[in-house]
Amino acid sequence: MTANDMHQLAARGVVDPAAPARAAGQIDIATSPEEVWDALARVENWPSFRADVTQAETDGTASSGRTFRWRANGLRVESRFAIVERPTRLTWSNSAPGMSASCVYEFHRTEDGHTLVRCEESMDASAIAPHIDDAVLGEGIRTWLEGIKSFVERET
Repeated sequence: MTANDMHQLAARGVVDPAAPARAAGQIDIATSPEEVWDALARVENWPSFRADVTQAETDGTASSGRTFRWRANGLRVESRFAIVERPTRLTWSNSAPGMSASCVYEFHRTEDGHTLVRCEESMDASAIAPHIDDAVLGEGIRTWLEGIKSFVERET
């Protein structure tokens, strides 16, 4: 699937059910959906979420269609926000040579005032990284969500 196809999926708030790698995860974070959404939407925060993300930059605040760039494990990734609905949803697509992905995040306020973050991603990196399957992507989502939780709870 092309990067544009993945972006169209992200714009609908869905992932590719036929992608070589699909995974989902969720985590409870002890603060409001607004705080969690803001932390994730500020891509400059991403290197604080996980050590393999060494750079993240954008030309402005999160908005539908805005592009941003980041590096993970040395790979330069270009991304584009699709759905930007503070504080309930944030989606984007990723592309790099030989890789495309759709990323969907939803934020739900729990009864105790926390935030339940749900993430679902699909990725096709089979040309450059055939080892990335559902389990590998799932582990990446788990560590990513844990990094967001640690960052947000430390900041609030």
